[in-house]
Amino acid sequence: MIRLFKRWLAPALPILAGTLMMLAVVLANGRPAVFTDTDDYFVQGRSFSMAVAYALGVKRPPPAPTDPDAIADAQQQANEAHMTRTEIGARSAYYGAFLYLTQRLGTIWLTTIVQALAGAWLIQLLWRRTCPRAPPWTAYATQALVALGSTLPFFAGFTMPDVFAGYAAVAAILLLVFWERLSVANRIAIAAVLIFSMSTHTSHLLNTVGAAGLAVVGFLVMRAPRERASVAVFAIIGAVLATLALNAGYRSYVESRYGDALRRPPFLAMRVIADGPGREYLRAKCGHGANWTLCQFKDLPNVDSQDMLWSDDRSKGIFNVTTYENRLKMEEEETAFVIQAVAYDPGRQVIASLRNWGDQLRMVYLDDPLRNPHYYLTNDYWSTTSLPWLIDHVADCGRDNWGCGARLTMDGSIWLHSALFIASLLLIALRLSLKDIRQGLRERTLLNWNDERARLLFVLTLLLATVLINGFVCGALSGPFARYQARITWLAMLGAAVGLAQVVPAWASLPILYRFGRIHPLVVAAERRFDFAFIRFGLVGTAGFLVHAAVLHLMVDFVGLNPYLGWPCGFAVAVTTTFLLNRAFTFKAPSHHTSWRLALIYLGVQSAGAAANFATYAAALAVAPILRHALFVPLAFGSIAGLCLTFLGSKHLAFRPANVVEAPAP
Repeated sequence: MIRLFKRWLAPALPILAGTLMMLAVVLANGRPAVFTDTDDYFVQGRSFSMAVAYALGVKRPPPAPTDPDAIADAQQQANEAHMTRTEIGARSAYYGAFLYLTQRLGTIWLTTIVQALAGAWLIQLLWRRTCPRAPPWTAYATQALVALGSTLPFFAGFTMPDVFAGYAAVAAILLLVFWERLSVANRIAIAAVLIFSMSTHTSHLLNTVGAAGLAVVGFLVMRAPRERASVAVFAIIGAVLATLALNAGYRSYVESRYGDALRRPPFLAMRVIADGPGREYLRAKCGHGANWTLCQFKDLPNVDSQDMLWSDDRSKGIFNVTTYENRLKMEEEETAFVIQAVAYDPGRQVIASLRNWGDQLRMVYLDDPLRNPHYYLTNDYWSTTSLPWLIDHVADCGRDNWGCGARLTMDGSIWLHSALFIASLLLIALRLSLKDIRQGLRERTLLNWNDERARLLFVLTLLLATVLINGFVCGALSGPFARYQARITWLAMLGAAVGLAQVVPAWASLPILYRFGRIHPLVVAAERRFDFAFIRFGLVGTAGFLVHAAVLHLMVDFVGLNPYLGWPCGFAVAVTTTFLLNRAFTFKAPSHHTSWRLALIYLGVQSAGAAANFATYAAALAVAPILRHALFVPLAFGSIAGLCLTFLGSKHLAFRPANVVEAPAP
């Protein structure tokens, strides 16, 4: 049992803790978020999943419609799908299938749990390989810094593929830097995550290719073993080729089934026009030998690429308001048009691209994940899509549909996440200024591949370089938008966390630090006035509260129990968790009771506290029914109400120390 715990359960606990902390942030902010493009992914994923189910014989295709109205509806849907395929090539069917399947098995809460779990697992792997001699508690500290001090949990709770931009970066770094330290099973799992992450969006693929190219330079500078470096690089190349093959396979399937080729909107053409050179080129050349399809739109303002692509206003929109034939021509002409437009004024385009890159790097705050779903529930078009169904299965937004807004505002995110990003950069600078790094620079050991500090420097370089590469890929090629950069800036906090964890010595376990701290005069004076067991009990209670809240929301949101029946389910799991933690951490002295009697008395004490807890919880729900949308709030009130009672009962009844009889002196 002990061997099983050390091999499997102990490494899994930080992953579980990191997942719960990310879910706690999502709960504190409200609930998982959706976006307009979520509908595209969901519809495409549903179509793809059904096609696979039909092909495997798992599900039978529906019979052809015979009713005239049903035939007309089917024809209308086919026409809309035909039009949509001019743009759906920019959407990943694989992420769509993931979203559809997780939503069918649960709700978008399950999508959030899986995305958070994948992130916590990658963070744990990077911590373990970067800090092989760090004490175990630093794994929890690393998870906490990233979960509570970055944008990651907000994107884990965002039903869009953005979160996989960072996951692709971490997976690629693990394979490139720590290939020989990974087991075969870990390599396969990481490669699978990398392939899926790159398949969810083209920008993730480009980021990975850029980071891999930089890693090759690093291998040469640090004189990494040629065979080992080649294997790692070829693993990344294989993952890239597998991603391209998956995407090509899906495009071929759609073309063979429907006769339509999947295409992408002319993002680059609109970007060049909005930057200025393309706009001036159209006005100068259209009517003087140039016959681009875009010429018919040369007199529009053409200053915002998103308006040109998606606006329904014909005074600003181009792609979304034009005909199917015009869309195809724009997409076919895009490459040639971009080349000639850039050649018309290359200097201005370079300046504009650099400006867009800089603007993108500064946008480290949240926008789309914080938008109120009221718009999707009330808009004439979006209210007819799958978005209301996805939202309503998570929570009831009330009669006016205003009850599901995020608690963090966009202005609050600008201050909060900008400060956290700057803090992460300062922590990295602090780590690089410590004595071991300065000594390595003087002795040139940082160029030695086998030096742990060299590996850390390599990891930090790749993490920050990926943030820069992502800024260029998204800002210069598509356009600066906050979501594109905020989705990946958590990599800086991850680098700061593992960098600081590496300098913690192996002997610095929590019990030793606690004993050392008790020597300090201030701690001694505080111990005379405070019961430190109460502080430890409060920390354990916080962990129990998070477990209780997570299970409560799972029971209410997934299983469909009401808030009153879901409460005892969470209590059962939480009381087991706190019993194990209190026995190992809070009250470590030998107990007066046997193990079974101790457990029964503890259950009785917690049951007495649970009465006060549940009474407060139920009263809060009765007084403020709106709290049903944020059950952790009344649950927190109940936990506070029962805290003192359960502490006194645990200390003096359940965990009463054993009577120690001293042997008589000889």
